[in-house]
Amino acid sequence: MSRPPTDLDAILESIRQRIADPAAPAAPLPPPAPPAPRPARLVDAPVIANGGVTVEALVTAVLEPLLRDWLDANMPEIAERVAQAEISRLTGQD
Repeated sequence: MSRPPTDLDAILESIRQRIADPAAPAAPLPPPAPPAPRPARLVDAPVIANGGVTVEALVTAVLEPLLRDWLDANMPEIAERVAQAEISRLTGQD
């Protein structure tokens, strides 16, 4: 049995070819795309000795991407506001 198509276009093309000529062999499929790189983890959560995952690891896995997105969206504004306040404090422009 051949391996399954990796994307919708390949699936549709395979179906079209089989409808047009059911006796013709299926076209070779493109190689699967490499998996997307996983983002670097902020914390290495412990794994239980028997292979299970701790609650800490689950919470980290769920919250880490959310926190990273929030920081990416809000950190420039926060840093700008804090820098302006510190500059004002140092120059005596309170």
